[in-house]
Amino acid sequence: MTTRRAALSAALVLAAWALLLAGVWRLGQLKLANAAGSLQLGAMPLFGSWESHVDATLLPPIIVGALTIALLPAACARLRWRYAFAATVAAGVAFSIALGFAHLHPRTWTDLDHHYASNAHFIDDAGGVAQFLSHYTELQLDGTYPVHLQSHPPGLVLFFWAAAKIGLEGLLFQNTVIKLAVAAAIAAALMIGRDVAGERLTRRAAPFLAIAPAAYWQNNADLIFAGVTLTAVACLVLATNRTGTRAILLTILGGLIAGAALMLSFSAALLAVPIAAVAIWRRRWKVLLGGGAIAAAVVLAPLAFGYWWLEGLQATRVRYYGGVAALRGYWYFLLANLAVLALALGPATAVAFTRLRDRRMWIVVGSCLAAVAAADLSGMSSSEVERIWQPFMPLLLLAGAALTRPRAWLALQLAVAVVLAAALRVQW
Repeated sequence: MTTRRAALSAALVLAAWALLLAGVWRLGQLKLANAAGSLQLGAMPLFGSWESHVDATLLPPIIVGALTIALLPAACARLRWRYAFAATVAAGVAFSIALGFAHLHPRTWTDLDHHYASNAHFIDDAGGVAQFLSHYTELQLDGTYPVHLQSHPPGLVLFFWAAAKIGLEGLLFQNTVIKLAVAAAIAAALMIGRDVAGERLTRRAAPFLAIAPAAYWQNNADLIFAGVTLTAVACLVLATNRTGTRAILLTILGGLIAGAALMLSFSAALLAVPIAAVAIWRRRWKVLLGGGAIAAAVVLAPLAFGYWWLEGLQATRVRYYGGVAALRGYWYFLLANLAVLALALGPATAVAFTRLRDRRMWIVVGSCLAAVAAADLSGMSSSEVERIWQPFMPLLLLAGAALTRPRAWLALQLAVAVVLAAALRVQW
Protein backbone atom coordinates (compact mmCIF):
# COMPACT_ATOMS: atom_id res chain seq x y z
CA MET A 1 0.00 0.00 0.00
CA THR A 2 1.43 3.39 -1.01
CA THR A 3 1.89 6.10 1.60
CA ARG A 4 -0.84 8.23 0.06
CA ARG A 5 -3.28 5.35 -0.16
CA ALA A 6 -2.51 4.32 3.43
CA ALA A 7 -3.13 7.87 4.64
CA LEU A 8 -6.46 8.04 2.81
CA SER A 9 -7.52 4.66 4.20
CA ALA A 10 -6.58 5.73 7.73
CA ALA A 11 -8.50 8.99 7.35
CA LEU A 12 -11.61 7.09 6.25
CA VAL A 13 -11.37 4.68 9.17
CA LEU A 14 -10.88 7.52 11.65
CA ALA A 15 -13.87 9.33 10.18
CA ALA A 16 -15.98 6.18 10.47
CA TRP A 17 -14.82 5.73 14.07
CA ALA A 18 -15.84 9.30 14.93
CA LEU A 19 -19.16 9.00 13.08
CA LEU A 20 -19.98 5.78 14.94
CA LEU A 21 -19.44 7.51 18.28
CA ALA A 22 -21.41 10.58 17.22
CA GLY A 23 -24.26 8.52 15.80
CA VAL A 24 -24.55 6.35 18.90
CA TRP A 25 -24.45 9.44 21.11
CA ARG A 26 -27.28 11.03 19.10
CA LEU A 27 -29.39 7.87 19.20
CA GLY A 28 -28.72 7.72 22.91
CA GLN A 29 -30.13 11.20 23.44
CA LEU A 30 -33.31 10.13 21.67
CA LYS A 31 -33.49 7.00 23.81
CA LEU A 32 -33.06 9.04 26.98
CA ALA A 33 -35.82 11.41 25.90
CA ASN A 34 -38.25 8.52 25.39
CA ALA A 35 -37.23 6.32 28.34
CA ALA A 36 -39.90 5.29 30.83
CA GLY A 37 -37.50 5.85 33.74
CA SER A 38 -33.90 6.59 34.64
CA LEU A 39 -31.34 4.57 32.66
CA GLN A 40 -28.63 5.60 35.16
CA LEU A 41 -26.34 6.67 32.32
CA GLY A 42 -25.51 10.31 32.77
CA ALA A 43 -22.96 10.20 29.95
CA MET A 44 -25.05 8.05 27.59
CA PRO A 45 -23.97 5.52 26.38
CA LEU A 46 -21.20 5.65 29.00
CA PHE A 47 -21.69 5.26 32.72
CA GLY A 48 -20.86 8.40 34.70
CA SER A 49 -21.44 12.06 33.95
CA TRP A 50 -19.88 14.72 31.76
CA GLU A 51 -18.06 17.13 34.10
CA SER A 52 -15.09 18.75 32.43
CA HIS A 53 -11.99 19.80 34.32
CA VAL A 54 -8.57 21.00 33.17
CA ASP A 55 -6.18 21.10 36.10
CA ALA A 56 -3.01 19.58 37.52
CA THR A 57 -4.61 16.14 37.91
CA LEU A 58 -4.21 15.67 34.15
CA LEU A 59 -0.43 16.06 34.36
CA PRO A 60 0.35 12.51 35.59
CA PRO A 61 -1.19 10.71 32.57
CA ILE A 62 0.23 13.30 30.17
CA ILE A 63 3.74 12.93 31.60
CA VAL A 64 3.65 9.14 31.91
CA GLY A 65 2.06 8.81 28.48
CA ALA A 66 4.58 11.13 26.83
CA LEU A 67 7.53 9.29 28.38
CA THR A 68 6.07 5.96 27.32
CA ILE A 69 5.59 7.16 23.75
CA ALA A 70 9.13 8.51 23.65
CA LEU A 71 10.85 5.45 25.08
CA LEU A 72 8.76 2.29 24.83
CA PRO A 73 8.62 1.72 21.03
CA ALA A 74 12.42 1.81 20.83
CA ALA A 75 12.75 -0.37 23.92
CA CYS A 76 10.38 -2.96 22.47
CA ALA A 77 12.28 -2.97 19.18
CA ARG A 78 15.82 -3.19 20.55
CA LEU A 79 15.94 -4.72 24.02
CA ARG A 80 16.06 -8.41 24.75
CA TRP A 81 12.55 -9.84 24.96
CA ARG A 82 12.45 -10.17 28.74
CA TYR A 83 13.33 -6.50 29.18
CA ALA A 84 10.91 -5.33 26.50
CA PHE A 85 8.24 -7.46 28.16
CA ALA A 86 8.93 -5.99 31.60
CA ALA A 87 9.05 -2.43 30.24
CA THR A 88 5.66 -2.84 28.56
CA VAL A 89 4.01 -4.23 31.67
CA ALA A 90 5.54 -1.50 33.87
CA ALA A 91 4.49 1.25 31.45
CA GLY A 92 0.94 -0.09 31.25
CA VAL A 93 0.57 -0.19 35.03
CA ALA A 94 2.12 3.28 35.40
CA PHE A 95 -0.29 4.74 32.84
CA SER A 96 -3.24 3.05 34.56
CA ILE A 97 -2.22 4.51 37.94
CA ALA A 98 -1.61 7.94 36.40
CA LEU A 99 -5.10 8.00 34.87
CA GLY A 100 -6.52 7.00 38.25
CA PHE A 101 -5.13 10.21 39.71
CA ALA A 102 -6.91 12.16 36.98
CA HIS A 103 -10.33 10.91 38.11
CA LEU A 104 -12.66 13.42 39.72
CA HIS A 105 -14.90 10.87 41.42
CA PRO A 106 -14.39 10.49 45.20
CA ARG A 107 -14.95 6.71 45.00
CA THR A 108 -12.25 5.98 42.41
CA TRP A 109 -9.93 4.30 44.91
CA THR A 110 -12.74 2.82 47.04
CA ASP A 111 -14.86 1.21 44.31
CA LEU A 112 -13.54 -2.29 44.95
CA ASP A 113 -14.04 -1.93 48.69
CA HIS A 114 -17.57 -0.59 48.22
CA HIS A 115 -18.73 -3.38 45.91
CA TYR A 116 -16.80 -6.41 47.18
CA ALA A 117 -14.35 -6.21 50.09
CA SER A 118 -16.73 -4.46 52.47
CA ASN A 119 -19.31 -7.19 51.80
CA ALA A 120 -17.09 -9.99 53.10
CA HIS A 121 -19.07 -9.80 56.35
CA PHE A 122 -21.87 -11.73 54.63
CA ILE A 123 -19.74 -14.87 55.00
CA ASP A 124 -19.37 -14.50 58.75
CA ASP A 125 -23.00 -13.42 59.03
CA ALA A 126 -24.03 -16.67 57.34
CA GLY A 127 -21.98 -18.73 59.79
CA GLY A 128 -19.05 -19.61 57.55
CA VAL A 129 -18.16 -20.50 53.96
CA ALA A 130 -20.36 -23.59 53.71
CA GLN A 131 -23.52 -21.81 54.85
CA PHE A 132 -22.69 -18.76 52.71
CA LEU A 133 -22.36 -20.87 49.56
CA SER A 134 -25.44 -22.97 50.28
CA HIS A 135 -27.69 -19.89 50.34
CA TYR A 136 -25.81 -17.66 47.87
CA THR A 137 -28.09 -18.16 44.84
CA GLU A 138 -31.22 -17.82 46.97
CA LEU A 139 -30.02 -14.49 48.36
CA GLN A 140 -28.98 -13.33 44.88
CA LEU A 141 -32.59 -13.64 43.83
CA ASP A 142 -34.26 -12.00 46.81
CA GLY A 143 -32.10 -8.87 46.63
CA THR A 144 -30.35 -9.33 49.97
CA TYR A 145 -26.97 -8.81 48.36
CA PRO A 146 -25.84 -5.57 46.68
CA VAL A 147 -25.92 -5.43 42.90
CA HIS A 148 -22.40 -6.66 42.15
CA LEU A 149 -22.82 -9.77 44.30
CA GLN A 150 -26.18 -10.35 42.62
CA SER A 151 -24.39 -10.32 39.25
CA HIS A 152 -21.33 -12.50 39.93
CA PRO A 153 -20.28 -15.82 41.41
CA PRO A 154 -18.99 -15.66 45.00
CA GLY A 155 -15.29 -16.03 44.21
CA LEU A 156 -14.10 -12.46 44.69
CA VAL A 157 -15.89 -11.77 47.95
CA LEU A 158 -14.53 -15.09 49.25
CA PHE A 159 -11.04 -13.98 48.24
CA PHE A 160 -11.28 -10.73 50.19
CA TRP A 161 -12.78 -12.55 53.18
CA ALA A 162 -9.88 -15.03 53.20
CA ALA A 163 -7.33 -12.24 52.68
CA ALA A 164 -8.74 -10.31 55.64
CA LYS A 165 -8.36 -13.39 57.82
CA ILE A 166 -4.58 -13.25 57.32
CA GLY A 167 -4.38 -9.49 57.73
CA LEU A 168 -4.50 -8.41 54.07
CA GLU A 169 -7.15 -5.73 53.85
CA GLY A 170 -7.66 -2.02 53.35
CA LEU A 171 -7.60 0.30 50.35
CA LEU A 172 -3.87 -0.07 49.66
CA PHE A 173 -4.16 -3.85 49.45
CA GLN A 174 -7.32 -3.71 47.33
CA ASN A 175 -5.91 -1.26 44.79
CA THR A 176 -2.61 -3.15 44.68
CA VAL A 177 -4.58 -6.26 43.71
CA ILE A 178 -6.22 -4.32 40.87
CA LYS A 179 -2.93 -3.00 39.50
CA LEU A 180 -1.28 -6.42 39.80
CA ALA A 181 -4.19 -7.72 37.76
CA VAL A 182 -3.58 -5.00 35.16
CA ALA A 183 0.02 -6.19 34.97
CA ALA A 184 -1.10 -9.82 34.67
CA ALA A 185 -3.53 -9.00 31.84
CA ILE A 186 -0.87 -7.15 29.82
CA ALA A 187 1.70 -9.87 30.49
CA ALA A 188 -0.72 -12.61 29.47
CA ALA A 189 -1.63 -10.85 26.21
CA LEU A 190 2.06 -10.45 25.36
CA MET A 191 2.75 -14.12 26.05
CA ILE A 192 -0.22 -15.19 23.95
CA GLY A 193 0.77 -12.91 21.07
CA ARG A 194 4.38 -14.10 21.09
CA ASP A 195 3.44 -17.77 21.27
CA VAL A 196 0.88 -17.62 18.47
CA ALA A 197 2.06 -14.84 16.14
CA GLY A 198 5.75 -14.60 16.95
CA GLU A 199 8.02 -12.20 18.76
CA ARG A 200 8.46 -9.68 15.94
CA LEU A 201 4.77 -8.81 15.69
CA THR A 202 4.28 -8.86 19.45
CA ARG A 203 7.12 -6.40 19.94
CA ARG A 204 5.36 -4.06 17.51
CA ALA A 205 2.04 -4.49 19.31
CA ALA A 206 3.41 -4.11 22.83
CA PRO A 207 3.31 -0.29 23.18
CA PHE A 208 -0.38 -0.31 22.27
CA LEU A 209 -1.11 -2.47 25.31
CA ALA A 210 0.52 0.16 27.51
CA ILE A 211 -1.21 3.26 26.09
CA ALA A 212 -4.93 2.94 25.37
CA PRO A 213 -8.06 4.87 26.38
CA ALA A 214 -9.28 1.68 28.09
CA ALA A 215 -6.83 2.42 30.91
CA TYR A 216 -9.16 5.17 32.13
CA TRP A 217 -11.58 2.51 33.41
CA GLN A 218 -9.09 0.38 35.33
CA ASN A 219 -10.05 0.98 38.95
CA ASN A 220 -12.58 -1.80 39.46
CA ALA A 221 -13.06 -5.53 39.97
CA ASP A 222 -13.30 -6.28 36.25
CA LEU A 223 -9.54 -5.82 36.01
CA ILE A 224 -9.14 -8.66 38.51
CA PHE A 225 -11.39 -10.77 36.31
CA ALA A 226 -9.26 -9.78 33.31
CA GLY A 227 -5.96 -10.60 34.96
CA VAL A 228 -7.03 -14.02 36.22
CA THR A 229 -8.90 -15.03 33.06
CA LEU A 230 -6.15 -13.97 30.65
CA THR A 231 -3.55 -15.74 32.78
CA ALA A 232 -5.57 -18.93 32.35
CA VAL A 233 -5.81 -18.33 28.60
CA ALA A 234 -2.05 -17.75 28.39
CA CYS A 235 -1.24 -20.97 30.27
CA LEU A 236 -3.48 -23.06 28.04
CA VAL A 237 -2.31 -21.39 24.82
CA LEU A 238 1.31 -22.00 25.82
CA ALA A 239 0.42 -25.61 26.63
CA THR A 240 -0.74 -26.13 23.03
CA ASN A 241 2.81 -25.31 21.87
CA ARG A 242 4.63 -27.55 24.37
CA THR A 243 5.07 -31.28 24.80
CA GLY A 244 5.72 -33.64 27.67
CA THR A 245 5.82 -32.48 31.27
CA ARG A 246 5.68 -28.77 30.40
CA ALA A 247 2.46 -29.22 28.44
CA ILE A 248 0.92 -31.22 31.28
CA LEU A 249 1.88 -28.71 33.96
CA LEU A 250 0.67 -25.74 31.91
CA THR A 251 -2.61 -27.53 31.18
CA ILE A 252 -3.17 -28.27 34.86
CA LEU A 253 -2.26 -24.73 35.91
CA GLY A 254 -4.36 -23.19 33.15
CA GLY A 255 -7.35 -25.35 34.02
CA LEU A 256 -7.14 -24.49 37.72
CA ILE A 257 -6.87 -20.76 37.01
CA ALA A 258 -9.68 -20.97 34.45
CA GLY A 259 -11.89 -22.58 37.09
CA ALA A 260 -10.99 -19.79 39.51
CA ALA A 261 -11.83 -17.21 36.81
CA LEU A 262 -15.25 -18.79 36.32
CA MET A 263 -15.88 -18.44 40.05
CA LEU A 264 -15.10 -14.73 39.72
CA SER A 265 -17.14 -13.86 36.64
CA PHE A 266 -19.65 -15.69 34.46
CA SER A 267 -18.31 -13.92 31.36
CA ALA A 268 -14.92 -15.61 31.83
CA ALA A 269 -16.45 -18.55 29.96
CA LEU A 270 -16.35 -16.53 26.73
CA LEU A 271 -12.55 -16.47 26.71
CA ALA A 272 -12.69 -20.18 26.01
CA VAL A 273 -13.12 -19.05 22.39
CA PRO A 274 -9.48 -17.93 21.88
CA ILE A 275 -8.24 -21.04 23.69
CA ALA A 276 -10.35 -23.26 21.45
CA ALA A 277 -9.26 -21.39 18.32
CA VAL A 278 -5.56 -21.90 19.05
CA ALA A 279 -6.00 -25.51 20.22
CA ILE A 280 -7.97 -26.41 17.09
CA TRP A 281 -5.45 -24.65 14.84
CA ARG A 282 -2.63 -26.62 16.45
CA ARG A 283 -4.73 -29.79 16.80
CA ARG A 284 -3.98 -30.06 20.49
CA TRP A 285 -7.22 -31.63 21.63
CA LYS A 286 -5.78 -32.99 24.88
CA VAL A 287 -4.97 -29.50 26.12
CA LEU A 288 -8.46 -28.29 25.27
CA LEU A 289 -10.19 -31.25 26.89
CA GLY A 290 -7.82 -31.54 29.83
CA GLY A 291 -7.91 -27.85 30.68
CA GLY A 292 -11.68 -27.81 30.30
CA ALA A 293 -12.09 -30.83 32.56
CA ILE A 294 -9.93 -29.32 35.30
CA ALA A 295 -11.78 -26.00 35.09
CA ALA A 296 -15.08 -27.87 35.31
CA ALA A 297 -13.86 -29.71 38.40
CA VAL A 298 -13.07 -26.40 40.10
CA VAL A 299 -16.51 -25.05 39.23
CA LEU A 300 -18.20 -28.24 40.44
CA ALA A 301 -16.36 -28.27 43.78
CA PRO A 302 -18.72 -25.76 45.51
CA LEU A 303 -21.59 -28.18 44.83
CA ALA A 304 -20.39 -29.92 47.98
CA PHE A 305 -21.67 -26.84 49.84
CA GLY A 306 -24.79 -26.36 47.72
CA TYR A 307 -23.61 -23.74 45.21
CA TRP A 308 -24.18 -24.60 41.53
CA TRP A 309 -22.60 -22.26 38.98
CA LEU A 310 -25.36 -22.63 36.36
CA GLU A 311 -28.04 -21.83 38.93
CA GLY A 312 -26.04 -18.74 39.83
CA LEU A 313 -25.91 -17.73 36.17
CA GLN A 314 -29.67 -18.11 35.86
CA ALA A 315 -30.22 -16.11 39.04
CA THR A 316 -27.96 -13.39 37.65
CA ARG A 317 -30.02 -13.22 34.46
CA VAL A 318 -33.25 -12.94 36.46
CA ARG A 319 -31.86 -10.17 38.67
CA TYR A 320 -30.29 -8.40 35.70
CA TYR A 321 -33.55 -8.08 33.81
CA GLY A 322 -35.40 -7.29 37.02
CA GLY A 323 -33.32 -4.13 37.33
CA VAL A 324 -32.35 -1.20 35.14
CA ALA A 325 -31.45 -3.48 32.20
CA ALA A 326 -35.17 -3.92 31.53
CA LEU A 327 -35.42 -0.17 30.95
CA ARG A 328 -32.22 0.08 28.94
CA GLY A 329 -33.39 -2.52 26.44
CA TYR A 330 -31.51 -4.65 23.91
CA TRP A 331 -31.32 -3.25 20.39
CA TYR A 332 -29.76 0.15 21.04
CA PHE A 333 -27.00 -1.32 23.17
CA LEU A 334 -26.28 -4.00 20.60
CA LEU A 335 -24.69 -1.16 18.62
CA ALA A 336 -23.80 1.19 21.48
CA ASN A 337 -21.71 -1.47 23.24
CA LEU A 338 -19.55 -1.83 20.14
CA ALA A 339 -19.16 1.93 19.89
CA VAL A 340 -18.03 2.10 23.52
CA LEU A 341 -15.59 -0.74 22.86
CA ALA A 342 -14.26 1.22 19.88
CA LEU A 343 -13.77 4.24 22.14
CA ALA A 344 -11.98 2.19 24.80
CA LEU A 345 -9.67 0.55 22.26
CA GLY A 346 -9.01 3.92 20.66
CA PRO A 347 -8.92 5.18 17.07
CA ALA A 348 -5.50 3.65 16.40
CA THR A 349 -6.87 0.17 17.04
CA ALA A 350 -9.72 0.80 14.60
CA VAL A 351 -7.13 1.55 11.91
CA ALA A 352 -5.06 -1.45 13.00
CA PHE A 353 -8.00 -3.81 12.44
CA THR A 354 -8.14 -2.74 8.79
CA ARG A 355 -4.38 -3.16 8.30
CA LEU A 356 -3.72 -6.41 10.13
CA ARG A 357 -2.80 -9.09 7.60
CA ASP A 358 -0.96 -11.69 9.65
CA ARG A 359 -3.05 -14.85 9.80
CA ARG A 360 -1.62 -16.00 13.13
CA MET A 361 -2.30 -12.72 14.89
CA TRP A 362 -5.79 -12.79 13.45
CA ILE A 363 -6.36 -16.12 15.19
CA VAL A 364 -5.94 -14.30 18.50
CA VAL A 365 -7.65 -11.03 17.60
CA GLY A 366 -10.41 -12.61 15.51
CA SER A 367 -11.32 -15.23 18.10
CA CYS A 368 -11.50 -12.51 20.74
CA LEU A 369 -13.78 -10.48 18.48
CA ALA A 370 -15.98 -13.58 18.22
CA ALA A 371 -16.11 -13.72 22.03
CA VAL A 372 -17.09 -10.03 22.09
CA ALA A 373 -19.85 -10.70 19.56
CA ALA A 374 -21.19 -13.50 21.77
CA ALA A 375 -21.12 -11.20 24.80
CA ASP A 376 -22.94 -8.49 22.88
CA LEU A 377 -25.61 -10.80 21.50
CA SER A 378 -26.20 -12.38 24.92
CA GLY A 379 -28.03 -9.27 26.10
CA MET A 380 -26.23 -9.40 29.44
CA SER A 381 -24.30 -6.19 28.80
CA SER A 382 -26.75 -3.33 28.40
CA SER A 383 -24.03 -0.67 28.66
CA GLU A 384 -21.08 -0.40 31.10
CA VAL A 385 -18.93 -2.47 28.72
CA GLU A 386 -16.09 0.02 29.18
CA ARG A 387 -15.37 -1.98 32.35
CA ILE A 388 -17.24 -5.27 31.78
CA TRP A 389 -15.31 -6.03 28.56
CA GLN A 390 -11.89 -5.20 30.00
CA PRO A 391 -10.90 -8.92 29.83
CA PHE A 392 -11.21 -8.83 26.02
CA MET A 393 -9.34 -5.60 25.42
CA PRO A 394 -5.67 -6.65 25.81
CA LEU A 395 -6.03 -9.34 23.15
CA LEU A 396 -7.77 -6.91 20.79
CA LEU A 397 -5.04 -4.31 21.32
CA LEU A 398 -2.54 -6.79 19.86
CA ALA A 399 -3.87 -5.64 16.48
CA GLY A 400 -1.56 -2.64 16.97
CA ALA A 401 1.15 -4.84 15.46
CA ALA A 402 -0.16 -3.74 12.07
CA LEU A 403 0.67 -0.07 12.60
CA THR A 404 3.85 1.57 11.41
CA ARG A 405 5.13 4.86 12.90
CA PRO A 406 3.81 3.85 16.32
CA ARG A 407 4.58 7.10 18.13
CA ALA A 408 2.03 9.08 16.12
CA TRP A 409 -0.66 6.48 16.73
CA LEU A 410 0.21 6.22 20.42
CA ALA A 411 -0.02 10.01 20.70
CA LEU A 412 -3.55 9.79 19.30
CA GLN A 413 -4.41 7.08 21.84
CA LEU A 414 -3.01 9.24 24.64
CA ALA A 415 -4.99 12.26 23.46
CA VAL A 416 -8.27 10.33 23.59
CA ALA A 417 -7.44 9.00 27.07
CA VAL A 418 -6.63 12.48 28.39
CA VAL A 419 -9.80 13.96 26.88
CA LEU A 420 -11.80 11.23 28.63
CA ALA A 421 -10.03 12.01 31.90
CA ALA A 422 -10.79 15.70 31.47
CA ALA A 423 -14.44 15.26 30.55
CA LEU A 424 -15.89 12.11 32.16
CA ARG A 425 -16.57 11.69 35.88
CA VAL A 426 -16.80 8.01 36.82
CA GLN A 427 -15.62 5.97 39.79
CA TRP A 428 -14.13 3.11 37.77
